Amino acid sequence: MAWIHDLPHWLVGLAIMTIFVVGALGGFVVTRPWMRRRGLHELIDNGVIGWIFSATLSIYAITIGLTAVASWTGYVAAANVASLEAAEIAALYRDLGAYPQPARDTCRGRLRDYLKFVIDTSWPAQRRGEIPHGGTRVLTTFQDALFAFEPTTDGQRAVHAEALQVFNRLVEARRQRLDVVDQAVPGALWAVLLLGAVLAIAGSYVFSIESVGAQALMTALLATMIALLVFFIAVTDRPYRGTMGIPPSAYELVLDDLVTTTAP
Repeated sequence: MAWIHDLPHWLVGLAIMTIFVVGALGGFVVTRPWMRRRGLHELIDNGVIGWIFSATLSIYAITIGLTAVASWTGYVAAANVASLEAAEIAALYRDLGAYPQPARDTCRGRLRDYLKFVIDTSWPAQRRGEIPHGGTRVLTTFQDALFAFEPTTDGQRAVHAEALQVFNRLVEARRQRLDVVDQAVPGALWAVLLLGAVLAIAGSYVFSIESVGAQALMTALLATMIALLVFFIAVTDRPYRGTMGIPPSAYELVLDDLVTTTAP
């Protein structure tokens, strides 16, 4: 369901709710007269049906609820990874301030190039659901400059050792970010969720309720609740995808508040 992220979320939410509610009420309108014509409603014990329906709905609620939690957890993790990478860039940039010239300007300049690459190139690719390429090359140019520096004093050796540690954490955070780009709910699980929704809504048709309005309202409320959860899962299962995905604000903050103000 990656195409969902290419549309405005309000439109996606409205479309999903409309499909579920209209589909549920349409099924109700078709099945209720059919059951009444055959006298099936007179054979139904609402107490027994209610127990079976509750058990079925509980199983489905657990399934869709856990999926929603897992999807949101992945979304938060993706945001945290991006913030962590930006924080490591900021820390590394600060450490480089203790380097002598010309190593300081060279390393800082190449780190700025990587930061701009993430904002201008990597993020647009991630919004399209693509794993960005080229970042390794840009980061390698910075690595070459960093590794080429030879400290000559105890203070420089201490700062250089810290910079190397921060750089390694930066590489790890970048790898974690790239791993999350194509993170999504598996197609098999989507099939389970949607088929379960159909079965759960169809179960509400079986009750024998004299008031058509009351039963229709019960069915519509159930369909609405399921639609809301499906919408939530759909918009959070690809955290970087689309214009409503996680923005590169953490990187932009580093570029604006730290790098730009201290650039040579």
